[in-house]
Amino acid sequence: TGSDIKTYLRYLYILSPERKQIYKYERLSGKYGPPSEYNVNGDLTGALDMTIVGPIYVLKDLSASGGKAGDREIVKLVRGDKQTFNMRSLPPERMKNVTKIFKSSPTGKIYLMDPEGKRIIVATNDGDLGDSLYLKQYILDSEQVGKLKDIFVDPDDLHLYVLEEKKLYSIDLQEK
Repeated sequence: TGSDIKTYLRYLYILSPERKQIYKYERLSGKYGPPSEYNVNGDLTGALDMTIVGPIYVLKDLSASGGKAGDREIVKLVRGDKQTFNMRSLPPERMKNVTKIFKSSPTGKIYLMDPEGKRIIVATNDGDLGDSLYLKQYILDSEQVGKLKDIFVDPDDLHLYVLEEKKLYSIDLQEK
């Protein structure tokens, strides 16, 4: 069973929170090979979403492993091994109720979506040291905005797209 699916290079990855695993399938000519277990030592209990840009970043719900309801954590995996990942300058309550994570490229920023707060949190790339820095948030503050469903950022980090129940919003990310 899987809750999320992503592709990277010639591989297909399926996130399986029930098995605390990410299954990796290699694309062969006309078919996919058998699955291999990608996760070696990361605790993926309560995994909600993932993004892949070389490393795999998995967003987790900590209440699935005894934490408070709505609390979240990000696990970074490189070749299946858990790596250090910290988001500095981010008050703990800011991660509350986040359901989606997105990173457009290896050097791109990290984007987190909170559908209840109708906001997108933006943090810097974590680099080799595993430290990311909270930058800002975008709040879609209107009664016309429905429940947020998903996010996407173009590879150049120029536009943020937010999908809600009936509309697609585009936010210009260019620094002026």
